[in-house]
Amino acid sequence: MSIACPLCGIASTTTWLRRGDWQYRHCAACSAVWLDPLPTDAWAEQFYDRGYFEGGGRGGYRDYLADEAQHRANGRARVALARRHGAAPPSLWIDVGCAAGYTLVEARDAGFQVSGVDLSPWAELAHTRFGLELFAMLAQAQQVHANRAGVVSFFQVLEHMPDPLLALRQARGCLRAGGLLVIETWDRSSLAARLFGRHWQQITPPSVAWLFDRKSITAALTRAGFETRAIRATAKVVSIGWACGLLADKLPGFLAPMLSRIASSRLGRVEMNYRLGDLVTVIAVARSTCSGNAASTTTAVT
Repeated sequence: MSIACPLCGIASTTTWLRRGDWQYRHCAACSAVWLDPLPTDAWAEQFYDRGYFEGGGRGGYRDYLADEAQHRANGRARVALARRHGAAPPSLWIDVGCAAGYTLVEARDAGFQVSGVDLSPWAELAHTRFGLELFAMLAQAQQVHANRAGVVSFFQVLEHMPDPLLALRQARGCLRAGGLLVIETWDRSSLAARLFGRHWQQITPPSVAWLFDRKSITAALTRAGFETRAIRATAKVVSIGWACGLLADKLPGFLAPMLSRIASSRLGRVEMNYRLGDLVTVIAVARSTCSGNAASTTTAVT
């Protein structure tokens, strides 16, 4: 018997890929791919601890704080993108999965009011270091800022969430009508993902719970009360150490130790642009409550 898709509810799913003890399933109706079983919020809170941001492995970071310059450069680019799509200070910007808060600091410097959401206890430094308002759960931010925000963002976090549809609906509850939703996520249908196949770097259970493509992310946004405006491949600034650390966790044998040494060296701090085309930015706007699900959805794919 087919298992119902958590995103669209239709029972037209099959096993997509197995990785060790883990299984990803695919929905023929909405094209979503998800980890079965999905992680719980309680599991996620324990998993995304200090070791995820500082220890390497588990699909995480070897030293998140060491790449502050790169994170802040990406934050400035994200703020500029949101402003090109109509976001304007001093409206409220809520960043979900804010980690150390670098993007929010750049948004604050640009004149936005800012608030962060992150379930990891490690992310408390966004408050202690930068004085940012911080919520552990998006539902808490919705209670405080219902229908107020001008921007809600998910930068490489939606794919890690046990229930992305619920998260998107909560984001809609934070936004005023016409408010901007900015999502940065990974595109399973991209050329890079298809070329790498089962070795694509985003196939990292249990950290990555969802593998979206353009069809499935658009379907989720429509169900959550958004109109999708654009989905475009995007680039980001990373350090060579980040790239080597990512590959070291994927490659067995003699290459992994060599890459780890490079990641820890001075060369590891050198910047590079990640431009493989599998990272995409999604721009959507919050529909007015009276429009319901009948609103049309227009997607610009470039």
